Amino acid sequence: MGRAPASRAERLAALGARTFDVLVVGGGITGAGVALDAAARGLSVALVERSDFAEGTSSRSTKLVHGGLRYLPMLDIRLVREDLVERGRLLRNAPHLVRPLPFVLPLYEGARRPLGLRLPGLLEPWLPLGLRCGLWAYDRLAAAGPARGLPRHRGLSEDAAVLLVPPMRRRGLRSAYLYYDAVADDARLTITVLRTAVSRGAVVCNYASVEGFVVDGGRVTGAKVTDRVTGARLIVRARVVVNATGVWADAVAGLIAPPGFRLRRAKGVHLVVRADRLPVRRAAFVLPETDDGRLAFVVPWQGAVLVGTTDTAWDGPPGAPAVDGGEVDYLLDHASRFLDAPLRRDAVLGVYAGLRPLVSASPDRSSARLSRRHEVVRTGPGFVTIVGGKLTSYRKMAEDAVNEALGLRAGTASPTRGLPLDGAPASAAVGREVWREGRRAGLPRPTMVHLVRAYGTRCRGLLEAIADRRVLAEPLAPGQPHVAAEVVAAARDEMALTVADVLLRRTRLAHVLPGHGVEVAPRVARLMAEELGWSAEAEHRAVREYAAVAASLAVPGIPRVAGPREAASAARPSQEERTRRAE
Repeated sequence: MGRAPASRAERLAALGARTFDVLVVGGGITGAGVALDAAARGLSVALVERSDFAEGTSSRSTKLVHGGLRYLPMLDIRLVREDLVERGRLLRNAPHLVRPLPFVLPLYEGARRPLGLRLPGLLEPWLPLGLRCGLWAYDRLAAAGPARGLPRHRGLSEDAAVLLVPPMRRRGLRSAYLYYDAVADDARLTITVLRTAVSRGAVVCNYASVEGFVVDGGRVTGAKVTDRVTGARLIVRARVVVNATGVWADAVAGLIAPPGFRLRRAKGVHLVVRADRLPVRRAAFVLPETDDGRLAFVVPWQGAVLVGTTDTAWDGPPGAPAVDGGEVDYLLDHASRFLDAPLRRDAVLGVYAGLRPLVSASPDRSSARLSRRHEVVRTGPGFVTIVGGKLTSYRKMAEDAVNEALGLRAGTASPTRGLPLDGAPASAAVGREVWREGRRAGLPRPTMVHLVRAYGTRCRGLLEAIADRRVLAEPLAPGQPHVAAEVVAAARDEMALTVADVLLRRTRLAHVLPGHGVEVAPRVARLMAEELGWSAEAEHRAVREYAAVAASLAVPGIPRVAGPREAASAARPSQEERTRRAE
């Protein structure tokens, strides 16, 4: 599968063996972006993450790369323009991961808070005109960036709208519009940005927790790090430390001095719905209003459909919060207002929730009304914090953070503005050749579509592994395009250390399987054991630990589908595996 990164032991040794130009704390999309930005400028870079990469907010989004249509009525024009420019850069720099997606936006009679606005009844007749003006402005702002290839918005007839979104409610429909944004797998984007940074010399390590910082003469010069796998401790020294820990940013900055910013956490819940119960495949659908003044979305994803999100203040610990039944019912109720599909809890495959790190000047303002702008704060000499923002703007956030860390003028251009990410095809011809190689290898079309979208040209490495071991071409789960070679690649090339790393963040299978991956966990653990040299006891423990993780994805009040029999069946080796072991 190509040149593998250094082993974990070698990476840990490298972290403690030198003084880096930049140490990044946090392995979500923002930290990954900072590491790549600094490495692209020729700096030596280290990055540590206390859990797995993208384990927090960066794997729990709505998967949208967008300008934020709802911020136009708030008149946050600068934010929308900035995010649309970044959307264009991502479409150009990572076309295998970030893809255009049409969105259907309806307007219904009796709308009380369209696009989150409270409007007096006198203005209701003017709503269609106002919506068209907003979409026109969205197109114009996007045209200022590098994505002029996306089609502009247009009005839709009722029949055309329903053709794109078959369960859309016709009753009371005043008008409907088609506009374009983009969609991406957030966790895979994070892993890909990190791999791109590694290819430029960055040393990155997950499950490495910062317990404190080293301060010499009033300046931060490094971090005290504990390897959570072995318990070993080391000092990682750097000329500047960038705190990119998202919802933990205030706590981490507080280890040095008072943070200098106010961080508010907002909880966002998503439902993963069965596609046969909510047949939305060709376009995303905008739920045009919610009770708390947000837009919500119905988005086709991974052969299922996402419905989300909520936006409620969160005052609990900054780990992954649980989803309760009321939040599930809230989303189902709002979706049912605009869709004729009968949605109940039994239509939901699973749930997940993430926390948004919002920068707030006021403790009283609703989280739904807070901007997603980011801030760069210098907490003290040698220590910079980047906070706020969203998935779409990660590259701009990283550029601003590194400029501040280096003492450069704000707006100084980074090489990442035009830097292709790992796996991006150099041309359409290269992409077609990768496709043909996979088809010649006998992989079915759905599998190749998945591999190209997840790995780009890197899927050549998976094809080579499959040529060496044909068993790696076997599907991981019935009806899914993922193959066993992806588990090997996750452990060998993407630093996966647990079954959850593979099923939740490298392949996303945990979200779309009825049993949340419990049924395939034994097979995943076996493949990882062979690659990482686990003992039989460690392999069995990995399966048990994953069962607890999978339980967090279950729909409240709905029993898990897969049971011991399914897990045992998945654990049974194939004939080729049994033959190979006998040899």
